[in-house]
Amino acid sequence: MHVKLMILFFCIIAASCTSNGPKAENDSTAAGSDTTLNVAVNPSSQLEVNPLSGYFLKNTITVSDSLTFWLIDNQASFDSLFGIAKTMNNTIDRPDFGTHIVVAATMPPTFYGTQIQLESATSDNVNNNATMHFVATANPNRSSASTVPLWLGAVPKTGKSTFQLYTGEHLTKTITTQQ
Repeated sequence: MHVKLMILFFCIIAASCTSNGPKAENDSTAAGSDTTLNVAVNPSSQLEVNPLSGYFLKNTITVSDSLTFWLIDNQASFDSLFGIAKTMNNTIDRPDFGTHIVVAATMPPTFYGTQIQLESATSDNVNNNATMHFVATANPNRSSASTVPLWLGAVPKTGKSTFQLYTGEHLTKTITTQQ
């Protein structure tokens, strides 16, 4: 008896799943439907960013804003702003200015071991703009020496771009560049 009920139950479920009734007009599988209307372009995607390590901001550069941003597109400008912090154990990431542009974020000197981090980076696929969100975290204990926080990253050159640079959720700077 139980077996007959189970077979009947499975037949009812199978019949309801394979209904051959008419398709709804807004169903994309209906005869004569144009499925290209249902395709949406993804307006944004992750921006490829390669962090660069092994550099410091030269002491000839004065930073006064809470978070200062630069876009650097050539080696001479890069060398005028940053020095190489080479030790016996670290590697220096060298940017390729033929294919990349460097984004830099820095702050005034601080005694609290502040670290600048890239929280998110997206690219607008429609108009080739970039949005980058940065956060700065600090150690609660005061150090005896000050440091200048610095973050560097290389972004592929993709033509005319506008970079919207945020501190958290606050738009800090917009830079338009011809790459």
